[in-house]
Amino acid sequence: MALSFLTGILTYLLPALVLYLAIRLIMHSYLKNEEKKRMAVKNEAYQDTLLPLKIQASERLILLLERISPAQAVNRALQPGMTVYELQMTLLKNIREEYEHNVAQQLYVSPACWLMIKAAREEMTHTVNVSASGIPAESAASELARSIIENWSALDQDPIQSAIDQVKREIIT
Repeated sequence: MALSFLTGILTYLLPALVLYLAIRLIMHSYLKNEEKKRMAVKNEAYQDTLLPLKIQASERLILLLERISPAQAVNRALQPGMTVYELQMTLLKNIREEYEHNVAQQLYVSPACWLMIKAAREEMTHTVNVSASGIPAESAASELARSIIENWSALDQDPIQSAIDQVKREIIT
């Protein structure tokens, strides 16, 4: 009797357990698939919003780097009758303002890329100061301009171009 009672219970319990496990497996698979779909939609919406911002930030960062490059910076700052000191101060002010105007763009690039941009700015500032230190402050600004271009050309690697290349690589990936 106990065996037939146990057999009767197993007759109902075993199919119910198999059905429960099958339904649980199907629901788990369904919910996992739905989660993947929801994440894909969320990532697509995120990319649709973020990509234009990243491109715009990259454009601004490249413009910053181009503006602080020696030839561009000197051409934009040099005025007739300027002294070395005046050109030096104008260049340093312009470099600082360009950087400060674009500092928020670091949100859209990797930390490594931002470090390259900062290093390029610091190298340009250093080149301006070192170039100015070798020329009397009252001399014509054209001497400083020439010295900056020469000192920049003597660098093994152009930090501004390296930073521009890094910004471009990040947009592609």
